[in-house]
Amino acid sequence: MMKLLVRAEKNPSITFQPKNATLQATGTVTAYAIQHNGMLSPLFVLNLESSMSADVFVRRLSVAGHLTLNKMKLSLGTSYVGPFQVGSVDSVLRTVLKIVVIPIVNVQLDKGYPLPALGKMNLVKPQIQIMKDYLLIGTDVDFTG
Repeated sequence: MMKLLVRAEKNPSITFQPKNATLQATGTVTAYAIQHNGMLSPLFVLNLESSMSADVFVRRLSVAGHLTLNKMKLSLGTSYVGPFQVGSVDSVLRTVLKIVVIPIVNVQLDKGYPLPALGKMNLVKPQIQIMKDYLLIGTDVDFTG
């Protein structure tokens, strides 16, 4: 039995280029063996660098999105069991990201996050564009009451 501790080394960053948003994240994955008495023994620490593209769009009155893995780099940071090749671990982690983690995140992103309502103003036909260094949300406004 093993336990994995995944930690972000620093806050993820998002860069905006025309029609493209890129999310970059770095972190570590620490593997522990779970002993029969429940104690954890460290095995190794892997460094993880990843880049994902984000498709951002407006659906009804919510901002939604979809992530796609661009690249992932895994390297051995520290080993408590001697040196080893990270290729097979890289392959497993890449598969877990593509088949499990990213689809779960995409389900949440697909639900969308409501655009703010402003008093008696209703947003009509909002649109979103990814520009250099920012997101532009344009909308018509309908005043009520």
